[in-house]
Amino acid sequence: MRRRLSLVAASAALLVPVASVDGAAGAAEQASVPGSAPAALCTSRDAYPPSGGTTVGGVPKRYKYTYTPYAGARFDGCTNTLKLYYGGYSSPRYAFYEIRYTYPGRPGWYTWQMPMGERQVATVRRPAHGDWNFKVRACARSIDEGPNCTGWSPQLFLHAV
Repeated sequence: MRRRLSLVAASAALLVPVASVDGAAGAAEQASVPGSAPAALCTSRDAYPPSGGTTVGGVPKRYKYTYTPYAGARFDGCTNTLKLYYGGYSSPRYAFYEIRYTYPGRPGWYTWQMPMGERQVATVRRPAHGDWNFKVRACARSIDEGPNCTGWSPQLFLHAV
């Protein structure tokens, strides 16, 4: 049986603060906060798909397969945040994005259900440092058949340190 956790339940269960922000990430989101950490100590790491995928551009790079949402992720050591960029679907046919992820130090996959939209960003504040994996799909709700979903985006790997 698959675990289905809402955004709030997943955040509470894992003690991971998560915020969702609609819209494209602008240059202001990419900049470090004045007075945070000295620039020499800050690192930024982008996720990549070990098994391949098509690059659709963006900063950080986003990846997809045919008929799947795109996904990209970046860890920012200056602000100690991890941002997952996803989207590509705005059809009323789909009701939510399903994000599967692995969490450093905990076995298995966990699930977030996030709102639909063309360009979405989910932010994990003070993420656990270590290895993360992400994949995204768009889903529709059906009373008779359960969720009807697209295929998964390429699985992304991100080492947050």
